[in-house]
Amino acid sequence: MKINVSLYNSRTNDLAIVIDLLRASTTISVALNTFKRIVPINDIDEAIKLKEKHNAILAGEIKSSDFDVSNSPVQISNYAGDTLILKTTNGTKVLENIKQRNSEVNILVGASINAKTVAQKALDIADNEIELVMAGRHQRFTIEDCIGAGIIINEMVNISKEKNIYLELSESAKASKIISNNSNIIKQLINTSHSADKLRYLGFGEDIEICSLINKIDTVPIYKNNYIVSLD
Repeated sequence: MKINVSLYNSRTNDLAIVIDLLRASTTISVALNTFKRIVPINDIDEAIKLKEKHNAILAGEIKSSDFDVSNSPVQISNYAGDTLILKTTNGTKVLENIKQRNSEVNILVGASINAKTVAQKALDIADNEIELVMAGRHQRFTIEDCIGAGIIINEMVNISKEKNIYLELSESAKASKIISNNSNIIKQLINTSHSADKLRYLGFGEDIEICSLINKIDTVPIYKNNYIVSLD
């Protein structure tokens, strides 16, 4: 099984795992504990229309009376319903980019909080290639997404040893894996990242703690037919 890590765009025709550690992929993973489905959307006006159509909760990083809650795993956990409309800066764009390039690609959403179960499902579903796609920030590298990818890769390596699965890691996958081997380094790099600094400034410091948790939930989000749902 080939394992690769890329930024913003994906080349795989097999299976992709989208990672936006702070905060979209963590929020999505948490939200599926209380929502049946999530609609990722990039256009604000369209998001508002969908909110009215589905009588849904609208979440995003936009300060507007039309939005019910921020893209916050802490805040989202206080809401429940059939449908959550989610507008984010980076993560939802990456999901759309991958699906537009190849509608047949299997797309999972991964974070450190569900790393082990995402790794397991990815290895079960993929035929010969898994690409971990870092959302980044405005198409630029972010250390927290690299760490998120590395945590999932480390879980894949552990599973592959147990099940005798051969993994071929690209250089980017090896680099992500190496910097994610030490829990103290993981915490330090996430806490000192630009994204974490911005979240603290905006008053979302508690989100950083939630987004740094490892293997605390078993939800595996999958993006298909324009919805994100929990993979059975």
